[in-house]
Amino acid sequence: MRSPFSQASAQKIRELPQEFLLAELGRYFHAAAPPEIVEHSYSLLRCEETGLEFCDPPTPGNKAFYEWVSSFASYYPGFRWEYGEVARLLQSEPGSRAGKILDVGCGKGDFLRHLDFVPRENKYALDLNEPAIESCRAQGFNAFCGTVDTAIEAGFLTGGEFPTVTSFHCLEHVGTPVEFVRELLRATATGGRVFLSTPYSPMSFESDWFDIMNHPPHHMTRWNLASYQRLAEILGVKMRHFAPRNWPLKQALLSFRLQKYGPNTAAPRAVFLKDAIGAVGQILALWKKMRARQHENHGSDLILVEFSIP
Repeated sequence: MRSPFSQASAQKIRELPQEFLLAELGRYFHAAAPPEIVEHSYSLLRCEETGLEFCDPPTPGNKAFYEWVSSFASYYPGFRWEYGEVARLLQSEPGSRAGKILDVGCGKGDFLRHLDFVPRENKYALDLNEPAIESCRAQGFNAFCGTVDTAIEAGFLTGGEFPTVTSFHCLEHVGTPVEFVRELLRATATGGRVFLSTPYSPMSFESDWFDIMNHPPHHMTRWNLASYQRLAEILGVKMRHFAPRNWPLKQALLSFRLQKYGPNTAAPRAVFLKDAIGAVGQILALWKKMRARQHENHGSDLILVEFSIP
């Protein structure tokens, strides 16, 4: 299978059997994963030109998968760093505050709710989850259950209507990333911009712990700076990127915690301190590994990208 960005053959990284994915989902959520939520096995591949990792087949999780994972409170992040960063960028530029804004993959409206400087009538929300859209409507947002294309076809949106379009942690879920961003650009006004965010892969802890939530059927693609730069070239847009600065010791302790206790597991502070003191050598090795990542993307496990339309 070829990369979404290149005609060159892609390098196969690993096989991800259906049984393995189901077992990892069960470990992550501490509950038996229903067999129907993972329909088949995947292969993980890497684009030789950009390092973009993608899966074969490019088939996202089915409805049963998302209903199951979203039933766990730990699935929803609440507030994300990029919400505050985009708000800061909007407030710092004249004319950005009062303009219309479209959030694609809005969930329950956490980002739009954070923008208290934007009039409610200028907030537009799209999602494929009807209960999430109902929540956005209850908050007074203009909300539609569907995609940009179906919203335009239904007359809910007009092409080129929005100075600002956002889509946080959605790009990695789709099997056709170039087409997905083109759809976002269809809604963006000339001179406007699209903000995207995804995990920055491989994340700091992934060399020591397999993150099922950053692999299929949850994530179809795994992004880095070079892959975003190539996407900008394909789409003919200007690009800036942003990332929070992470601290190597904090990342090392997180990696140790995941290895020791697993995900979504709370360890009492006294227990964690005792275990960490007993594993000083392991944590030091992890700290050195995290320090080596600091030269790229501030060592962050997250990237926020701005695509500006000429």
